[in-house]
Amino acid sequence: MKAIYLRSARLPRRSLKKLKSLLEKLRSAPCQWCRFHLPRKTPPLVLMLPLLWGPFCSQPQAGESSVKARPAEPLFTHSPLEPDNICSIIPLGNVDPRGGHVLPADHVYFDYGGTNGLSVFAPAAGTVYAIRGQIHGGSKIEVRANENVSYYVAHVLVDSEVQIGRRVRVGQLLGKVSGDSMLDLGACDTRVRLPGLANPDRYPGPTLQTVAPLALFVEPLRSRLYAKVSRQGADKDGKIDFDQTGKLVGNWFHETLPVSDSARGGPEISAKQLAFVYDVQEPAEIRISVGGTVAPTGLYRVQNAAPDPATVGVDTGLVLYQLSAPKGEGASHGLVGPQAGSENKVLLVQVLSGRKIRVEYVSGRPTVAIRGFSTNATIFER
Repeated sequence: MKAIYLRSARLPRRSLKKLKSLLEKLRSAPCQWCRFHLPRKTPPLVLMLPLLWGPFCSQPQAGESSVKARPAEPLFTHSPLEPDNICSIIPLGNVDPRGGHVLPADHVYFDYGGTNGLSVFAPAAGTVYAIRGQIHGGSKIEVRANENVSYYVAHVLVDSEVQIGRRVRVGQLLGKVSGDSMLDLGACDTRVRLPGLANPDRYPGPTLQTVAPLALFVEPLRSRLYAKVSRQGADKDGKIDFDQTGKLVGNWFHETLPVSDSARGGPEISAKQLAFVYDVQEPAEIRISVGGTVAPTGLYRVQNAAPDPATVGVDTGLVLYQLSAPKGEGASHGLVGPQAGSENKVLLVQVLSGRKIRVEYVSGRPTVAIRGFSTNATIFER
């Protein structure tokens, strides 16, 4: 696409400001806005920009999934584990605050039942561009498959033949499972920009470009892997981006966490994260994931009559969520919450604006006795 040059000397300053504003809108707005919502008096040059910009717009059309861009041809022709060794697969969006994932995970998990010594294979050919140690065992191997798509496997004891800068063949041995965790598989596509992560500066670049890894496998391997996914409903890929402007649903960050630090990992970062999302296996169930600053670290479910966070906005006012552990799960899975007979635990929440909420955690008091926020309330932001 040819570059368009504007000579500021020929345009009044006010016109330049308007043009800059329109260009910013074109960069961030969905394709429908680009094509149909420009002002009537828009200069002819700007009216032509959607025609040039359209093919490169990464925003989803109406009805499309947020994890939308899949390569024209599947890339993965080999399973990272032998399918018979896979007990189950957890899709995108798992939350495990005690394991460091307060926000929905941007990878899928291959549960191999803790069997030691299983081989890990390259699902596609490519060039290794990074190998990073992992807190929960083994290493993360990152591979660039082509100019758009990259993938990684994590919690692997790396084979000596796998080194940064070297090519790997499809099906090549990458190493052995670490045995300390499930095997992670993630993929990203530079043509994708997830719309449900409201502040891009809060996330690593690959997270913003996450795609569904299982969708990249060829058939019949793809269907065989989808059959192992632990998730109710037709959608087996999962979802990680839930943010909606002016709504409670999605990811939040404590006001003391600088935006510039948010994309870094580590317990000091996750402790200041909070998410109002949905269970990865039962997507109709609300989950509140707490990093620890506002309440005890853990994944909580809420009472049945609780309002859906996607419907809670500025006009809703104060909302009280009574917290408990997800059904059939407990502290051994990194999940916490009151059991039968234990003290009452409540999270008070109010949406203050499109990008700010007030939150307070109260325990040991009957819900009916809670009238509002105290001085212990704190602020979270997008």
